[in-house]
Amino acid sequence: MMMMLTSLARLRAAGAYAAPAALVLLLAPVCAHAGRPMTVDDAAIAAPGQCQLETYAQHAQHYDEYWATPACNVGGDWELAVGGAWADDTAGPHSRTVHFGRVQAKTVFKPLETDGWGLGLVLADQFRTGRSGDGDLSANVPLSFSLRGDAVLVHVNLGVMRPADVRRSSATWGSGAEFKLGERDSLTAEVYGQQRAGSRYQFGLAHALIPDHLQIDATWGRRLARGAVEQVVTVGLVLQSN
Repeated sequence: MMMMLTSLARLRAAGAYAAPAALVLLLAPVCAHAGRPMTVDDAAIAAPGQCQLETYAQHAQHYDEYWATPACNVGGDWELAVGGAWADDTAGPHSRTVHFGRVQAKTVFKPLETDGWGLGLVLADQFRTGRSGDGDLSANVPLSFSLRGDAVLVHVNLGVMRPADVRRSSATWGSGAEFKLGERDSLTAEVYGQQRAGSRYQFGLAHALIPDHLQIDATWGRRLARGAVEQVVTVGLVLQSN
């Protein structure tokens, strides 16, 4: 697993962006990102030749993020994504803007089928612009299950992350489900966490404006701890090619 993480650093030279700041690591997903509106990943990739663009805004107390992440299936077996973002930090006497991003490669060993299961692998590197050090490397294994003819999809994640500023690997985990509410609407619920960084839970709604082409979604979540606040709200848009 660590050999996979080390190999991700080489992807940065191909033109990836930046890694999140320390606050982003607390608020942003600690597992690989499946697709809006979930944080927990699934065992599925785009079809060969298909691309999609995910954009979303995330708001937390004194902190806002704005993401744009295009992803395409390359060669049929791998889905590659390069995301860029900026974050406005208004905590303290002076506000500041941080630019960062993510490069990700995802493959599926067993495709998820209706009323079946699927297994995949996600490798990612996040690093901050203007810094020459290593990024935050991660590897994640998503396991997905289809129930009741795809009416319910359950995802379980297990992985490892090595933040650049810590130089020590931490386990990551997540579990979530998607529930179809109709032809165009779905509800998501999930919980995820990182060793030594705590856990979070999140609920989401998605509505297909144009089925299989254009989706709008939103999430609400907070830290899973007694007395914790740290609420995070996101609003996103997904555009998918034919």
